[in-house]
Amino acid sequence: MLTRFLGGAVACAGAAGALSAQSPIVIPQPPAASAASTLVDVGSPLSTAPSRLPAVRPAPQSAYPGTAIAAQGAPAAKPAAPAAPAAKPAAPAAPAAKPAPAAHTPSSNLLANGSCGAVACPPEACNICCDPCGPPGRVWLDAGYWYGTITGQNVPPLVTAAPAGNPRTQAGNLGQPGTTILYPTGRVNDNWRSGFYLNAGVWLDDCQKCGIEGNFFFLGTSRERFVAGSPGVDIISRPFFNTQTGLQDTELVSFPRILAGSVTVESRSNFIGGGPNFIKNICCGPCGRFDLLLGYTYLNLEDEINIREDLTSLPGQTNVPAGTRFIVRDNFRTSNSFHGFNIGFAAERRYSHWYFGARTGVALGNVHQQVDIDGSTTITTPGGTPQTFPGGLLTQPSNIGRFERDRFAAVPWIGLKLGLQVTPRVRTYVGYDFLYFSNVVRAGDQIDLRVNPTQIPPQTGGVTGPAFPVFTPRETGAAINAIRFGVEARY
Repeated sequence: MLTRFLGGAVACAGAAGALSAQSPIVIPQPPAASAASTLVDVGSPLSTAPSRLPAVRPAPQSAYPGTAIAAQGAPAAKPAAPAAPAAKPAAPAAPAAKPAPAAHTPSSNLLANGSCGAVACPPEACNICCDPCGPPGRVWLDAGYWYGTITGQNVPPLVTAAPAGNPRTQAGNLGQPGTTILYPTGRVNDNWRSGFYLNAGVWLDDCQKCGIEGNFFFLGTSRERFVAGSPGVDIISRPFFNTQTGLQDTELVSFPRILAGSVTVESRSNFIGGGPNFIKNICCGPCGRFDLLLGYTYLNLEDEINIREDLTSLPGQTNVPAGTRFIVRDNFRTSNSFHGFNIGFAAERRYSHWYFGARTGVALGNVHQQVDIDGSTTITTPGGTPQTFPGGLLTQPSNIGRFERDRFAAVPWIGLKLGLQVTPRVRTYVGYDFLYFSNVVRAGDQIDLRVNPTQIPPQTGGVTGPAFPVFTPRETGAAINAIRFGVEARY
């Protein structure tokens, strides 16, 4: 009976070891003492008396969980074969190879003809300038036909007429009934005229973010000519304010039985300007750009008014020999030269083959004003030698001379244009330009109609009373409006 009991205990212990070996996770436990693991005296009958041999040491644990080394002296039951390990999970698939970025060619965001298309720069490529900013071409030339006008001169009445029968003392006087102002009838030199506009530049980097440009523009000279004359039948005169009498007065050009003659008034005006700019891009996209402009601006506006009388005395004149000739000349000329620093902005947006551009800014600087006033009277008696005296009618020694001064001026400007991309490197457009030139002197504003007649040559005595006319500088502003038709080429 005891032998069967011990054999069953050993078999249970072996089965337990096999089960523990197959367990995936086993918390090691010290082996429990059992009848099969206790040593007894050989040849002695089994007894319940305590053995004199030392207690059996626990079997050391295996280095691997779930296995144990059998106690010394007792053969351990052979453990069952461990279960086959679970299939090793398949190795993760290697990541797909990152496609190489497509080779980028310049202007890939442009259509075949250079206009803006739907292809945009990849964000990571834009940081390294995947495309030049704008249409292709590092050097450009923009030439256009400029057709514009400048604010006309404000000129006081210079020539008047009166109906026949008016007395000599009232003939053509300003404010008198029947007096007609022949010239001017409005502002002078405000007509539209042809001109030219040129812009050329170069980009300093491949990305077209920094560049320099130069501008040049002008409006052709505006000329107006007025002539009025009579052989002594009509009443034609030149009005002025008589400072001796305090009343309106005139100098005769033609009057029945007294004087025959003509008066010619010629006026002109011209405008020119330009200067370099540094261009720095602020924002750039596949179909547009926004730039900062910093540079220098030069402008010059000149005006001139020249009045000339050619008079001949008639036999009815009592104090002047008949046939005496008078050549009277008054000349007023102004020049405004501006030098200044300008700051502005330029923007362009492209829509397929079309594009829209805008520029605006202001130039601040100094304008050098110069006024030249001159006049003379040449008298030739029949058979005599011509004699020339300083001063005409509105120019006398009291205001003749050159006057100069410097003033601060501001020049705001704006330009707009709508264009078509004809080829990848050629564009055509139509535009509008506006410019305002502040603090300028115009020739017509420098005319003083106040005259002290004792100064009018030939003087028969000294000057009596205050000397008039006088020069008093008068400033105004001039606006330039122009339409531009141009072609732009890039290389």
